[in-house]
Amino acid sequence: MKILAGTFKNQSIIINPRFLYRPTTSIVRKSFFDALRSLENKDFLDLYAGSGIVGFEASSRGANTVTFIEMNKQHMSQIRKSAESINYNHFNFLVRDSLRFLKKCDKYDVIFADPPYGLANLSALIDLACKKLNPGGIFILECSKNESLAGYHKIGKFGDTQLLYWEA
Repeated sequence: MKILAGTFKNQSIIINPRFLYRPTTSIVRKSFFDALRSLENKDFLDLYAGSGIVGFEASSRGANTVTFIEMNKQHMSQIRKSAESINYNHFNFLVRDSLRFLKKCDKYDVIFADPPYGLANLSALIDLACKKLNPGGIFILECSKNESLAGYHKIGKFGDTQLLYWEA
């Protein structure tokens, strides 16, 4: 899997086929980052980071800091290995439960979440994430197209996936 644009364009990110995550596809990432436009001087939070590809894309596109939150230690180890090949010194890596992290963390300019499809408490995730946005911030959720949620704007549908967002 490769970074699509920015400083680290075409940089490969390590994906372990044995891991049971669902990395965000290139078409979804392109739509997501096209909708965001500039990440200059923005603090970016990647929840349920999985492969880390979204956070790496954010760093490539100028994010001030990128924080990866992933509960699986093996996944986080893989993210750290991928980060070693990128010349960027503003990564934070935390092995944590995303919902617990959101209850105590600082605010961010951009929060991206790609939880496992079928996560029971999406409403709690949305509520917590929206409270942790800086003024003018945006929360983007990658979820199943079958989720019925309220108060969002839609970026698009991509097969079984949809991208939704909420603004501060």
